Amino acid sequence: MFLCLAALLAAMLFAVNRLMVQAWSLALVALAVFAFACGKTVTGRWLGALIDERNVISLSRFQTVLWTLLVLSAYLTAALYNIFSGQALPLKIEIQEELWWLIGISTASLVASPLILNTKAEKVPDAAEVTKTLDALQSQNGTDSSAATKGHIVVNTDISGARWSDMFTGEEVGNAAHMDVARLQMFLFTIITVIAYGVVLAHMFAGDLSHGIASLPTLDKSMVALIAISHGGYLTSKAVPHSQTGD
Repeated sequence: MFLCLAALLAAMLFAVNRLMVQAWSLALVALAVFAFACGKTVTGRWLGALIDERNVISLSRFQTVLWTLLVLSAYLTAALYNIFSGQALPLKIEIQEELWWLIGISTASLVASPLILNTKAEKVPDAAEVTKTLDALQSQNGTDSSAATKGHIVVNTDISGARWSDMFTGEEVGNAAHMDVARLQMFLFTIITVIAYGVVLAHMFAGDLSHGIASLPTLDKSMVALIAISHGGYLTSKAVPHSQTGD
C-alpha cells in the first residue's frame, strides 16, 4: 500500500511539472499495485484479483481489470492536470460513448460467465470422460495438479492451482485439457485494443494540453464491434455443451 501511495504522490508531482506521460504511467502503476495488493490480502496470491470461484485465472476478470486500470488511470491523470493547471471545470472530462460500450461489454461478460457455468455445475458428468480429462490435466500440469470436477465444470481444489494457461483452456470435463479458440481470439482482441488505446493516451498526454483535457480519446466503432463479436463468441462457446452426461 505504501508503494501505491508513493506512486500516486509521484504522479501528482509529475502532473504539477507538466510531465504528463510520466504522471499517467505512475498513476497506472499505483492503481495496478492497489488491485493486486487487494488480491494478495484476500486470497494470499498476488493474482487474486484475476482468480474466480473455481480457483482459476479468469479471462473475463483479466480483461475487465485491464480496462478498469487503463481508463481510471487516464481519468485520474487528466483530472490532476486540469486541477493543477487551473482549469475552470477540472473534473468535467468526457468519456466517449464507444469507451462506455466497451467497458459495458466487458462487465456483461464478467457477470454472464458464472451464470452460464452454474447451470452446468448441476449436471452429472460421464465418469470415463472425467477420468480421461483429469489424467490429461495431471500430465500437463505435473504431480501437483489440484484439478477436480463440479458437475460438468472442472475446478481447482486449491487456489495455488490457478495458472495463466487457464485463460485459454475450456472449462468443462469435455474440453478442459484443450485450447479454446474463442478465448484466444478474445484475449488477442483485448490485448491489441488495450495497447493501441494506451499508445493513443500516451500521445494525448505528450501533446499540447494548454487548453486542458476535456475528454479521453474515443475508440473507433469498428473496433468496438470486433470486441463485441469476440465476446459474443466467447459467451456462446461457454454456453454450448462440451461434455457427455453420465447416469
